[in-house]
Amino acid sequence: MLKVSRVFEGSLAYKCGIKEGDIILNINGNKLNDLLDYMYYSKDDTLLIEYMRDGKIQKIGLINRKLKPMGIEFEYENVKRCTNKCIFCFIDQLPKGMRDTLYIKDDDTVLSVLSGNYITLTNLTQKDFERIVKFHLSPLKISVHTTDPQLRQFILKNPKASLILEQLEYLSSHNIEFDVQIVLMKNINDKDNLDKTISSLANFYPNLRSIAVVPVGLTKYREGLFELEPFSKEDAKEVILQISKWQKEFKRRFGTKLVFASDEFYVKAEEKIPDYRFYEDFRQIENGVGLLALFRKQFLSSLKKLKPNVKIKKRITLVTSVAAYKFMKELIETFNQKYPNIKVDVVAVVNHFFGENVTVAGLLTGQDIISQLKCRELGDYVLVPACALNHENKFLDDVHIDDVAKELKKAVYAVQNHGRKLLYYLLKGGEKN
Repeated sequence: MLKVSRVFEGSLAYKCGIKEGDIILNINGNKLNDLLDYMYYSKDDTLLIEYMRDGKIQKIGLINRKLKPMGIEFEYENVKRCTNKCIFCFIDQLPKGMRDTLYIKDDDTVLSVLSGNYITLTNLTQKDFERIVKFHLSPLKISVHTTDPQLRQFILKNPKASLILEQLEYLSSHNIEFDVQIVLMKNINDKDNLDKTISSLANFYPNLRSIAVVPVGLTKYREGLFELEPFSKEDAKEVILQISKWQKEFKRRFGTKLVFASDEFYVKAEEKIPDYRFYEDFRQIENGVGLLALFRKQFLSSLKKLKPNVKIKKRITLVTSVAAYKFMKELIETFNQKYPNIKVDVVAVVNHFFGENVTVAGLLTGQDIISQLKCRELGDYVLVPACALNHENKFLDDVHIDDVAKELKKAVYAVQNHGRKLLYYLLKGGEKN
């Protein structure tokens, strides 16, 4: 039984009269217990849906020959919680007093498929694995970190963590595809252990689609937690070199690089961000792998189509993270070759809220932006990264974007992670649309 929380206008469900608050009971006679049932049974091209509205059971039939999405969102309350006590868990490093939803640790297979969330597989029963195969929930996003059974058990603080190779073998043997991530920790799962992990994971290719290696995120709120050390510039260079050797080997064996270091390692190492073609199909872009390269490609390709213009005159403040500062400065320098009279002040906001080791844009807070911009000349308007905001336009510290605008006494616009979007706001921001 699933309760509808939203119906998208113009969708199949909308046209058939499904409404928010309806409870979907079954599809083609198959009882719906959860979202997995819905995802599986709604794939047919002919559907007879039984639902309840205001206590009355109703039925509706529809034909979906093109197998388009139904356009329904459901209330999802039975999220599988994480049963691990990972030594690097970011949620354990949050300060007290933030909104309740930020402290929820999910480890849910459904969210892995629907939203790209990473799961560890430690809270799944054999029945759960059988349902994954039955419903062909693929591809999955899986947090591996290491394939050494004892080390993974230590990192996740969960006895079931040692079963990872057997679990991946089961999924692979049933043709379930997966992308994996390795959160790399200095002197824990790096160097020789990283080589062993990458080597053993490669045995699951082609069901293994990609491997992302990302540095551990460390905030200043780690009192009482396992002691971890951030990667230095030289450490990051070594990681990139280590991964590049595997990329050459996999390119020869499989025709794909397979394993990629996240953008953070290139920034930390002060290495040039590779060309966008380096990242092949960008399978882990939301994990920060190739995000900067694609953004640059989008920005420069769109800029190339535009004619130079010296008539547009304005001044803009572009907020970015410490990690992306140099990258953004280079893009703006290229932009100014065509638009010399649009002055863009790129400001790297230091993350005092979480600590200076946190340098990514997605974790910027409203209060840091306000405090570091308040005494500056901001020009006509301010641009901030949309990835730092939730669906309510609030930063992680619950400061709303409108509150930032009020404090700075300037219009503030959120720019999505797309190069063309940034170009639009540089040229059109502040204008009435």
